[in-house]
Amino acid sequence: MTPLLRLLLRAGWAPLLVLLFHQAIMRTPYRQQLDFVMHYSGGVAIAFFSWHALDCFASWFGQLTVFARYLFTFTLACTIGLFWEFAELYSDVVYGSHIQHSIRETMRDLVADATGALTTLALVFLVRCFARNQPPASQV
Repeated sequence: MTPLLRLLLRAGWAPLLVLLFHQAIMRTPYRQQLDFVMHYSGGVAIAFFSWHALDCFASWFGQLTVFARYLFTFTLACTIGLFWEFAELYSDVVYGSHIQHSIRETMRDLVADATGALTTLALVFLVRCFARNQPPASQV
């Protein structure tokens, strides 16, 4: 199985699910109330995807240390959130869509993206710690 296909099967579903959720929410009157949740879930999904992407493409750039993997995952998730905000701004300027209402809302969206990424990394850390402390199956 190719690394890209393996990545899409392992983690590609997460960003896809968030995009579908986002499209469904955009068609309701609750868009503004759920804006933070949408960006937070985007941060969660893209961090999950990035974590697995670094694993699947390790043959391209080598095996990362654990700290570097956490750092790159967080950085990738925040960068993708930033480019999402650029896309919203582009839509507002070119198409007059009025997605971004203020600088404060844009910053809140970026904080939500980063918080979602941190949540994912905290959960990954806890799962890895829990798995490390489990006895082998033969000793149970």
